[in-house]
Amino acid sequence: MALPIAATPVLKGREASDFLRQIEKDLQKPLTYTPTPKLGQAKKLIKKYAAKRTK
Repeated sequence: MALPIAATPVLKGREASDFLRQIEKDLQKPLTYTPTPKLGQAKKLIKKYAAKRTK
């Protein structure tokens, strides 16, 4: 049997203002990215991992 979906919480008063302040503060921060391995490097890592596995 499926569980009922819980109601979305609603922030009121100080919680709402603190949340809004935090969101506005975070909007000013520059975004950064996480470098990911290039396809060639990924293939090498996969082959290296596969070679280590016991069959």
